[in-house]
Amino acid sequence: MDGTNTLSFESKLQQLLDRVDNGLDKSEGSIIYDALAPIAMQLWIEESKFRSILEQAFAVTAEGKFLDLIAKDYGLDRTPAAAAWVELTFTGIVNAVIPEGTTVGIENSDISFATTAEAVIESQGSAKVTARCKQPGVIGNVNADTIRLLFDPVKDIWTVNNINPAVGGLNQEPDESLRGRILYQKRNPEHGGTESDYKRWALSVTGVTYAEAINCSRGLGTVDVVVGADGELEHVCLEVQKLIELKKPLGVDVIVKPVIPEPMTIKVKVIGLNEAAAKNAVHAYLRKVDIGGTIYLSKIVAALITAGATDASIIEPRENLELPIDRSLQAEVIIL
Repeated sequence: MDGTNTLSFESKLQQLLDRVDNGLDKSEGSIIYDALAPIAMQLWIEESKFRSILEQAFAVTAEGKFLDLIAKDYGLDRTPAAAAWVELTFTGIVNAVIPEGTTVGIENSDISFATTAEAVIESQGSAKVTARCKQPGVIGNVNADTIRLLFDPVKDIWTVNNINPAVGGLNQEPDESLRGRILYQKRNPEHGGTESDYKRWALSVTGVTYAEAINCSRGLGTVDVVVGADGELEHVCLEVQKLIELKKPLGVDVIVKPVIPEPMTIKVKVIGLNEAAAKNAVHAYLRKVDIGGTIYLSKIVAALITAGATDASIIEPRENLELPIDRSLQAEVIIL
């Protein structure tokens, strides 16, 4: 026994029975058996509790608040949930004002969004404005053409809609993600300014979900650090820049850059599925593509078939696309 494995109740009971003289009746139902069984059960319960407590002391097995405490030892914090945002299109009478904070929502749902700025209906009879979900998390990543309710009636405003899906909604950082950042810190000690150091420093900033260092990017003595983040990317980049300025070797010119959106047009011919449902299926797959990841055409087709299409074929692009390490996908989906 290695000291960490917990014996089963039966094994624990047998250990106790083995210590009793064989000349005595130890069979099930005997006085000795019935006296030792509750003791064995309590010992098993206590050892199980001890094992559970012991596991919370190590990053590879800790969970929840105990993992948060280990993260604190390395200057890390769990990234909080982020609210989704979406561009809304309002229609109404020209010059009608949509106040900041106007609340809109979805039929048969508690999900709601509030506009982040004031907007005015322009000469074409519509206005566009950004709104943020009131409920943080992926629940706010709603599909296109679903936000149609005006919870706050506004004079001379007729309709509201979201042409594109809401994006950016993220749940609180899960244990596995935080565990990965902790283990990266533990397993990659500082070496005075190597590429792994810059990545290590960037990942220590709350909100950073992706970091990559590019050495000699602008010549000798220069380093570019590419950062992806949950929430406000510009603010997170500034925080990373401040931290790295304190830690980098003297004389090294470091620039922290946000991940660059990579525009891409995806044209798909779809049979047996309406345009809105097809777009939502494609966007659902594309949201799973990581920074620097690969877009597989076969997976786009599979997503459409799963959504109910009887047939689908990719018109554009003609081959899989691998994103550079500093790029994230910004796709326009066209259904034919």
